[in-house]
Amino acid sequence: MADNASPRAPRLIVVPLVLGIIGAIALLIFAELGYQRLESAAQRVAAALELQSSLYETQSLVVDAETGQRGFLLTGREEYLVPYRDALPKIEQTGTRLRELARTIGTPELQDSATRLDVMIGKRLAEMEATLALYERSGRDVALELMNTGIGRRTMDEIRAQVALMVKQQHTLWSEGASRWSRDLSVIRIGLQAMTAFTILLLLAVWMLVRRETLRREAERLRLASERVRLEGVVDDRTAELSELSNYLQTVREEEKSRIARDLHDEMGGILVSAKMDVTSAAKKLASTDSETATRLARASKSIDDGIAVARRITEDLRPTLLDNLGIAAALEWLVRGTCERAGLVSTLNLDERAEPLPPDVSIALFRIVQEALTNVVKYAKAKNVVVDLVRSAGGVSLTFRDDGVGLPDTALANRLSHGIAGMRQRVRALHGEFSIKGTPGKGTTIDVHLPLAEA
Repeated sequence: MADNASPRAPRLIVVPLVLGIIGAIALLIFAELGYQRLESAAQRVAAALELQSSLYETQSLVVDAETGQRGFLLTGREEYLVPYRDALPKIEQTGTRLRELARTIGTPELQDSATRLDVMIGKRLAEMEATLALYERSGRDVALELMNTGIGRRTMDEIRAQVALMVKQQHTLWSEGASRWSRDLSVIRIGLQAMTAFTILLLLAVWMLVRRETLRREAERLRLASERVRLEGVVDDRTAELSELSNYLQTVREEEKSRIARDLHDEMGGILVSAKMDVTSAAKKLASTDSETATRLARASKSIDDGIAVARRITEDLRPTLLDNLGIAAALEWLVRGTCERAGLVSTLNLDERAEPLPPDVSIALFRIVQEALTNVVKYAKAKNVVVDLVRSAGGVSLTFRDDGVGLPDTALANRLSHGIAGMRQRVRALHGEFSIKGTPGKGTTIDVHLPLAEA
């Protein structure tokens, strides 16, 4: 019965380990998907903020055009038509950008509002053009009479009202995006907490199984020793041998209990690492008696290593621990060196020692910008060299990122949302900094960032 029970114990250990690893990987995948949802929400929020800026810019341009037209009709001086003529192509550009942003955000209400605003602006520009044409045909008095009818003012009032409506819609979208972001963060937090709790319970279950198996084996050995003593009780030397064996077994048992207690006390700091050590220990014990089980435990140990690597990677996107522990310079060196080494790139870092310390929001912004830039280089640039400069001055901190890749075409630079440019720009804008990106086809790309710092 002892021989039949022995193989069952390793299986009792392996099964919960494998199930636990599968569950942990599933939770990690869940967290990764949540992180991707956060990235998408951030892009939508950035587009909504840019939409608001474009709305105010468009309204201002229409007012400039109207002011220039009115000044010309009142004075007859050609210089008043300069702001009118300058505003027309800009209005066309901002109108196109508004329609693109409305499509990017994707709500039917916002798209309809953008269409109505486009029609209103077109109507007002047509009115101004008709008034100027009437000035040329019929003279100033007739044109002024038409202007004084108030048609243009009513159209402008409609434009202002439509802009106000779209700004309100944008605020609503931003609030919804912020709420969704908060919900997603809560879900991720719950998922990570569940992963931690599950791992703790798994470790406790494995420890209990190992402990039970150890006690069972010790009890079986003691039973056999007692049986031998009973059968060979008449032989004094055999009795002494068995007594010595019994004492040895007791010592081994106490040493084993002490080792287990020490390992549990010293190694509970890292749950997944502790699980790996338990699996490795069990594999060594079974290597001579059950090679198949030992092999399966070795595979389980490799899976735990993979789980540790995945857990460490997700922890580092959301928030890099090197920033908190060692500062921006060490974090950038770890990020750039590691990424370039994996991608086969040559990296050069010029990090100003005076850059430390930086406010947490400035540090994370610089880290994420370099992270996004490295991602673009690896995916698209076909570069050989990467140079990162970080300089602190009296007014703030400056970051320059350069590569010698294929560069960005004009279409990519015109598209403010391409290659993560919108995310970089938004991070800098939120800190009241300056952002520029220049790319020449065949000559690489340069990103310049300057973030102001409050005076100490």
